[in-house]
Amino acid sequence: MPEYQAQYTIPGLLARLQSEGHLEDREKASEFIRKLHSRDDPPLYLRALIGLGAFISSLFLLGFLFASELIDDDGPFLVWGLAFIAAAFGLWKRSQKEGDASFLKIFLSVLSFTWMAVGKTLFVLEFSEAFDEWGIFFGLGLITGATYFVYRLTIDRFLSCLGVCCALTAAMIENGFFNRGDLEGILPMGLSLCGLASLQACLAAYLLSGRVGRKFLPMAYALVGGLVVNVFLLTLEGSELEESSGFPFVMVLGLLLAVGLIALTARAAGGRRAFKSPRLLAAMLGTFVCGFFISPGILLGVCLLVYGYGHHDRLLTTFGGLVMPVFLFLWYYDMELTLTEKSAVLAGSGLAMLAGRFLFCRGEAGEEADA
Repeated sequence: MPEYQAQYTIPGLLARLQSEGHLEDREKASEFIRKLHSRDDPPLYLRALIGLGAFISSLFLLGFLFASELIDDDGPFLVWGLAFIAAAFGLWKRSQKEGDASFLKIFLSVLSFTWMAVGKTLFVLEFSEAFDEWGIFFGLGLITGATYFVYRLTIDRFLSCLGVCCALTAAMIENGFFNRGDLEGILPMGLSLCGLASLQACLAAYLLSGRVGRKFLPMAYALVGGLVVNVFLLTLEGSELEESSGFPFVMVLGLLLAVGLIALTARAAGGRRAFKSPRLLAAMLGTFVCGFFISPGILLGVCLLVYGYGHHDRLLTTFGGLVMPVFLFLWYYDMELTLTEKSAVLAGSGLAMLAGRFLFCRGEAGEEADA
């Protein structure tokens, strides 16, 4: 097995670091790792459920405010929004004084997030009435930038940044072809979405690279979510765009993702040494060719799987595994073939992947024998 693929255990890694003179007190390091993994933080799925419950509560609270006519259609949304945001921040500061596993801290955090969601929604409504389709993007971007570094609740950071990404995409589409039928705006809008997807991918990769603090992780995952939304919309409406403009938007996006997947594969395989392997070079060439006819969403799902595997990020690996079936279904559904021909395509694709795996495993065994 190549050195970059070697598997380490924590005791083995500590022993190696100590033998090489990089670790002075092994027991102290072991105690630190034990404390790090014995914290009373709730598991990820429980935190996700808590966040979802708080988000639903905020919707009901908004409905109550409008149904009871405490807030009417004329506002003032800005005043109410800032009041809820200030109250939410106070509740969150109060929750930080409680113990990590206390019920009161969890309750105050959930209540704080509920009020923060209501406050941001009302704040954005004020901007949406003033600036039409761009108002949601500007308002949400402004309030997210103002609260991101002071209101350090992960679920709020993630949802706010994801809302900014989706609002930007919606504003670009609103000014393009889908709702206005402006044929002259198809090409700029499509290219803008492709450029936005590339920018989101690059920013997400940088924020997830470890070169910045962990406080930017929610923003990185939100950028990944925004990237999936862009790819989904272009994949869904790509044929209509191409028929109207004659420009292959889907193919361009597929080639961009294919190049990104090649870069991720090379990095996961050890960097420059990957280009010395005939098997990996063949895989990279095949990946680039797939960019011409494979759905961009499938390539995006593979990118997430490769990045998550290479960086030991279970969230991205799981998300990539969930995204793949969705785009596979869309790709299968959009094929202009009979059911028999579609079945033959799927069976042939499966056989091709099994054959590729066999050749890769056989080639790896031969390379290790030669070494």
